Amino acid sequence: MSASVLYVDADRNLCQIVAKALADEGYSVRTCNDGAEALAIVGEHLPDLLLLDLKLPRRDGLQVLTELRTSDGEMRNLPVVVLTGEPTANCAQRVNELKAIDLLTKPVSLERLLEVVARCVSGAKTETSASVDATPRKRGSAAGSLERIAFPALLHHLHGLRASGTLHLSHEKKRKWVELRDGYPIAVRSNLMRETLGNHLLRSSTVSREVLESSRQQMEKSGKRHGEILVAMQALSEEQVADALRAQADEKFFEIFAWPAGTFRFERGARIERPNSLGMGRSPASLILHGVCERFPLDRIDGYFTGQAGRYLAHGESHFYRFQDLSIGAAEAEFVRAIDGSRKLGEFRSEEERLRRTIYGLLAAGMLELRASGAEPAARAVSGHAVHHPVSEHVTANNGRDRRQDDPRHAELIALADQLRAKDAYEVLGVPRGVGASELKEAYERLAARAHPDRFRDATQALRALAEEVFGRVRAAYETLSDPREQKIQALASKKFERQEQEQKRTERAFNAEVERRKGETALAARSYETALAHFGKALELYPNEGDHHAYYGYALHLCHPGDATMAAEAMEHIKRGIKIASHREKPYLFLGRLNKAVGRADQAEKMFVRAAHIEPNCIEAISELRLIQMRREKSKGLIGKLFRR
Repeated sequence: MSASVLYVDADRNLCQIVAKALADEGYSVRTCNDGAEALAIVGEHLPDLLLLDLKLPRRDGLQVLTELRTSDGEMRNLPVVVLTGEPTANCAQRVNELKAIDLLTKPVSLERLLEVVARCVSGAKTETSASVDATPRKRGSAAGSLERIAFPALLHHLHGLRASGTLHLSHEKKRKWVELRDGYPIAVRSNLMRETLGNHLLRSSTVSREVLESSRQQMEKSGKRHGEILVAMQALSEEQVADALRAQADEKFFEIFAWPAGTFRFERGARIERPNSLGMGRSPASLILHGVCERFPLDRIDGYFTGQAGRYLAHGESHFYRFQDLSIGAAEAEFVRAIDGSRKLGEFRSEEERLRRTIYGLLAAGMLELRASGAEPAARAVSGHAVHHPVSEHVTANNGRDRRQDDPRHAELIALADQLRAKDAYEVLGVPRGVGASELKEAYERLAARAHPDRFRDATQALRALAEEVFGRVRAAYETLSDPREQKIQALASKKFERQEQEQKRTERAFNAEVERRKGETALAARSYETALAHFGKALELYPNEGDHHAYYGYALHLCHPGDATMAAEAMEHIKRGIKIASHREKPYLFLGRLNKAVGRADQAEKMFVRAAHIEPNCIEAISELRLIQMRREKSKGLIGKLFRR
């Protein structure tokens, strides 16, 4: 028999997703959505582990845990892991007194949750006999219906679970695949003929039907990508192809929001072959809001408003979701600022369509939430000051700039990491001992807004790792000081120092490698190739798991030894290694294109430059290389023409 897990959460959508993931790991899983039902299930069949959210209807999680611990028999010793969005001091103390195994702050990543479950039920779980089911099961797949879990809610929960893998979606004969990395949609693929690049260009009147047919014939003969053929035909420029690919990806992705029904299956760790890359820098909340406002069926929105009419609309409490960038209209932003938790959702059913869509989108993204009881209107102000409104404070306009270039966030995060290193919880948050709860929370929110990992989604792997570390340290400091027994917790935390020290050194190496790479880029720009090679070599030595380090080192090696075939081969191996590690970055493809160009492989060079421009349409170097190739072709055609005229 496999180990049994009971997962209790008021969110039915989250229950379904987590239950599927646990079942795929081999556990026997049951779910329920309120405390009274949880007690009934435990009394009927004792699970090996109870995953218990605190915010439940009928009986909350603490009441359930109290009743279990005061009961007779086996229920008294049932292993329980408690989950909550915002653990208070009293809550942490009470959970500890009731002998819960762990207290996890929601949202918790899927990997972390599976790790905790495996640790808690180790020995109880057994592998299913091969004779019972000889069919190999794909690891980490979770399936369900888009009628039960709407696509916006599905994206939201996968973001909260920090899920990486591929979301398989189907509706009638339509098939879509969305690849996610750490909960962020990064690529999409479709089986719809109308969403091919050629049909997209024809529909937008970018190319004529004659040009399209000619390009398709050449594509079938050459095996090249459609965009490459159109550029070679001079039907489109590289910039136009890049813009079209970006628009095509959006068309494929946002069309899913319009589906009235369908099924989904999420496969952890899976990748999409030959996908369209979605533009970087857009938060899940931004994607969800845009999809809901532009494509989501209005009858589903109105049905939701009716079904939840008696609950109160309020700002979301989760710090995890509130730091995502959004762009909404001025009227909608003003409405969001006025939300105070005193009005029921049903009161907004008569509002204009755009506002209803905005409310639903913000609810689906976790920026707003519904509560069972309302707040007094007077609660909107405290001591004459406006209450912190996290949604409106993080509404921004996306100007399309590549934030990786001259990004002030880099220096800010690095300085913050240095500032917090080797500090206790009070020093991390910058508060005096004995500080009040409201001042403590304000200090936490200020720091969390600066270091939240969602701000660094489009940064390098090393910088993202640093953001995770800094945010984790800030969050841990807040949770520690929220507990009146913080001295005891700090003492226990010191025992973990030895394990954390190793991880800290790894992060420091990653940071130092980032510094060395930047020095190398400066030297490379100054054509000090030997100096650049030394810096890139140091970066590679410090942090070999960053693809850009391999790519820069290989390219600098080639520049230091031009014309040396042996060195060119070694340089190419380094750059290819960089592509393998970081296939989503444009620099490795750019450098591989330049190296292929240097050794006379013009066709391969062009492919690499096109790939770099597809990944990052603002990659000026790749676009310039493609222009040079095109100019040479035109010049060559002119020379041939002169020869024929003789």
